[in-house]
Amino acid sequence: MEQLYIFAIAFIASFIGSIQLGPVNLTILQTSVNKNFTAAFYAAVGGCLPEIIYAAIAVAGTSLIAPDGWFMKYAGFIMVPLLLGLGIHKIRSKSTTEETKLDLPDSKVGDFSKGFMLSILNPLLLPYWSSVLIYNTSLNVISLDNPIDKTLFVFGAAAGALGLLMLFAWFGHWKKEKINKLVNGNINKSIGYIFIALAGIQLVVLILRLRHLI
Repeated sequence: MEQLYIFAIAFIASFIGSIQLGPVNLTILQTSVNKNFTAAFYAAVGGCLPEIIYAAIAVAGTSLIAPDGWFMKYAGFIMVPLLLGLGIHKIRSKSTTEETKLDLPDSKVGDFSKGFMLSILNPLLLPYWSSVLIYNTSLNVISLDNPIDKTLFVFGAAAGALGLLMLFAWFGHWKKEKINKLVNGNINKSIGYIFIALAGIQLVVLILRLRHLI
């Protein structure tokens, strides 16, 4: 029962942590709308695997990254040019209609790689999982005393991320027509502008935090 609790804690923490709009979940949505649910599924699987990597590193040594250390303060700045670059790329990419005319073949490896790369490049995953472990262990909520407990925590992290990403994939597939109508058939450009807006928000928040205003 305690091991199931460990898995559930990691699942919930990962699910909640993945809710905020970011490169991975928005790209899953875009893939589902532009291509199909299967393509979005492979991208989602790729997107959840880095959770295993970063959660495993955090489990191996929760003190590697201090929640209030320099890495936590400055790692977020890496996301600003990443979001800007992705936003510009998507704005300049072909629209959904043009992709359909070209009849591009599905690439499972390409979709998987896209999700994996966008997730692995997120530098905040490591301090996030370090913070989750430090917080829960300090309150004696969980205790990872053996390899089985640690494995369940790591795979719970991946399962939570996959569950959330699959919701984005399902929503994109379910509301494909409405989404295309809302964005005038060009979800690429719309998501590109969202990425640029997120980059601006991220930059403002980081500056305010460094100035201890929030």
